[in-house]
Amino acid sequence: MNKPEAPPAVSQSKPGRGVPVARVAGLIVLAGLAGFLAPMVVRFVAFRTGHSITDDAFLEAQMVHVAPDGVSGRIIRMAVREDDFVRKGQLLLEIDADHYRDQVDLAEAKLRMAKTEAKRQEIGLEKLRREVPLSIFMARQSLVLAQTEQAKMERVLKLTTDEVAGTILESEALVGVAQANRTLAQLEYDRFNTLYQENAVTQRRAQEVTRTNESTKAELRLAEAKLAKSNSGRAQIDVARKDLEATAVGTEKAKVSLALAETQMETVREAEQMLELRKQAVSEAQTLLHTARHHLENTKVVAPISGVVVKRMKNTGDHVTMGLPLLTLYDPDLLFVTANLEETRMAGVKAGNRAEVHIDALGRAVSGRVLWMNRSTGAEFSLLPRNVVSGEFTKVVQRIPVRIVLDQDQDLTDLRAGYSTRVTIAHGEGDAEWARKALEESRRLDSRFDESENGDEKEALKPAGERP
Repeated sequence: MNKPEAPPAVSQSKPGRGVPVARVAGLIVLAGLAGFLAPMVVRFVAFRTGHSITDDAFLEAQMVHVAPDGVSGRIIRMAVREDDFVRKGQLLLEIDADHYRDQVDLAEAKLRMAKTEAKRQEIGLEKLRREVPLSIFMARQSLVLAQTEQAKMERVLKLTTDEVAGTILESEALVGVAQANRTLAQLEYDRFNTLYQENAVTQRRAQEVTRTNESTKAELRLAEAKLAKSNSGRAQIDVARKDLEATAVGTEKAKVSLALAETQMETVREAEQMLELRKQAVSEAQTLLHTARHHLENTKVVAPISGVVVKRMKNTGDHVTMGLPLLTLYDPDLLFVTANLEETRMAGVKAGNRAEVHIDALGRAVSGRVLWMNRSTGAEFSLLPRNVVSGEFTKVVQRIPVRIVLDQDQDLTDLRAGYSTRVTIAHGEGDAEWARKALEESRRLDSRFDESENGDEKEALKPAGERP
């Protein structure tokens, strides 16, 4: 019996030959793709390791909030609108100034009064400076005259006393002699009268003795009269003593007058102090006037810097209070970027490193350089501080603000404060010299609130080597 023929074997050679070809082709494609992507991957890895990139970055500007300085009132005029560009010193708005004009008028009146009082005090002081020394001089002269007169009266009293005393002594001696002669003459008269009655002497001799007796009586009366006259000279001594006492009183009065005249120097010093007080009052009145005029000037609020008005909080007719912002402006030429980098990406970021800032709104990039890195993280200024003592803790990568200044030799006209950006910072050793100069320039601009007279503030934040 014939066996059925087996079916012809199917050849496996063709399919077996097709599989290696596909695999090889796939491997070739993969190898080619890997060879194509490998440089890109290497460049990407190198770029990522050599740069710090963040989307947490924004264009910022130093906003200047304009508020009335020391004045309040109703706005009577608004001179600018939002998005207006203003120059430094340009009028922004005007506040009702009637009250402040009255204050200026009152201050001017007070200043005039203070000057008048000071002038009157000055004239009085000059008068005292002339009169008081003259009064002192006259008082001293009067004292000298009184002392001279007193000395004269003392001499007169002494002379009068001596003269009267000498006259009295002389008169008393004459009275003594006259009394002695009178006694002797009386004895001779009695003796010769007895002898005459007895006819013992001649009549002529008796008459001579009688005449001598009468003569001694007259001499005694004359001596007594001189003594009485001499005694009356004691009244002259009393008069001279009274004159001396009067001159002594005059001398004391002159001394008192001199003392009073000298005390008037205190009046001069008091007048000088009063003049200083009046001058201080004038100075205070001038200060008040200056303040009043300053307040009057401040009713016209002007732009402190050149810039763009980005926000207006008040309108005409609104009441404003001193210190409260009325509008906000900033200088569009002094924009900067604040990039908040993760703390893990800070390695290699140095002041002076180059940075590329991609503006999301414009779809293009601008260049800049790192000015400084903040010394604290943003979490330090959070309204809700971290609390890590409750037992629950989730580690969050912190971000550090990095200030980037834009190069001024590029078109920055379309930039707006607040734009979102993507910042790429190249790692490197930085440029400390450039950063130092740029930081000094930035501080100078921050402190002056002004723009250069020649309009070159746009070049302010450029590195020194890049400025024209």
